[in-house]
Amino acid sequence: MKKLTLASALLILGMSSSMVNAAMVEISLSNPFTFTNSSNKTLTFTYDDSNLGTTVDKIAVGDSFTPQNATNVGNVIKNTFSLSNLNLSSQIDSLGGGSSTTIKSNQAYDYLAIHMGQYEVFFHFAALVAANKEFAVSTSGQGAGLSNYRAYNSGLSEVPVPAAAFLFAPALLGFMGLRRKAKKPVA
Repeated sequence: MKKLTLASALLILGMSSSMVNAAMVEISLSNPFTFTNSSNKTLTFTYDDSNLGTTVDKIAVGDSFTPQNATNVGNVIKNTFSLSNLNLSSQIDSLGGGSSTTIKSNQAYDYLAIHMGQYEVFFHFAALVAANKEFAVSTSGQGAGLSNYRAYNSGLSEVPVPAAAFLFAPALLGFMGLRRKAKKPVA
């Protein structure tokens, strides 16, 4: 019983310590934006959402936190934006530490987490970013090398309107044909 209690306490402490270190702050939309972290280091971040087919809706920034795994990052995003559901769409664990990159996910997403050494930046998009759309980002400042990204889907679904119309139109025509057949008098 003591081992179970101790293990439970360590698990809760481990989970909460990463959450406590992840104090993300939602900021007003601006491009570029500047953020000063708890170590008084300043990050300037620029992004280009013109190729996405949607726009950035919200941005949250904060100090780096650990662990940097997809589950923990997803939990911090859920807490930051008050979400109940979030699924990993794609991730790259090494962006090379440079000051600019283009993020291109092979699956649709509406939340994006970018880790830059001493900083975290979360983006929420107004609608799903379709697969293979390019989101260009660049940074400057101390400790601002681009490290990794994780893209998440909050459960929104892409419904391509032309495909939906092609599926709906034959069904509608079929029902009209049945109705017309039912109206004909029987001889």
